[in-house]
Amino acid sequence: MMKRREELQVVARPWRADSAVRSQMVDACSLASLQMNGPTLRSLGVVSAIRGEGRSSVAIAMAVVQQRDYRRRVLLLEMDFERPSLARRLEAEATPGLAELIRGDASIHDVVQPLADGMSTITAGAAAGGGLRLIVELMSSGLFQQLMGHVEVVVVDLPPLIGSSFAAQAAGLVERALLVVRAGVTPVAQVREAVASLPAEPVILLNGVESRLPAWLRRRSGT
Repeated sequence: MMKRREELQVVARPWRADSAVRSQMVDACSLASLQMNGPTLRSLGVVSAIRGEGRSSVAIAMAVVQQRDYRRRVLLLEMDFERPSLARRLEAEATPGLAELIRGDASIHDVVQPLADGMSTITAGAAAGGGLRLIVELMSSGLFQQLMGHVEVVVVDLPPLIGSSFAAQAAGLVERALLVVRAGVTPVAQVREAVASLPAEPVILLNGVESRLPAWLRRRSGT
């Protein structure tokens, strides 16, 4: 049975965004969010072609932008069942999480963890190798829509597309997809493969471009 909405209100706790993500990343995502009509987004999935592209950092930063810039109630939801990292990065509990919620072993009230006023997270939990099955159940259960009903926007940390059996399906749950590409690292062929696997054209965020520009050019370009 669903908990009443007022029981799920997020309360403040000692947590600093800069302990989990660099301020420069948040500022970059603030600009990207405006280009995606960030103040009106209901759900955003952050994905990458392969691991190591900064996907989880961008997901955290996008959630911070929603809370900091737009004063919206935001849920940061982890769907990377194979290699979850948000619990460590956010200093949150690893379980129970989304896996337990989908299986019916925990309620929404049990798995929502407050981070700051207006911002909360649900970690991936213990999937026990059943990521594909969990995503299929999530898509058919209407649970994702129930989670959206408790906040103004959901930011989803999706698994990388290449090598995952369920990442593309999970991306179909969200309104917009943001594909993180590590500039100068990810092969173009893999970027094309990732884009082709998504149900809709994603917005692409190049991660690491600024660090490769000389200082004088960064000053001239305003980056």
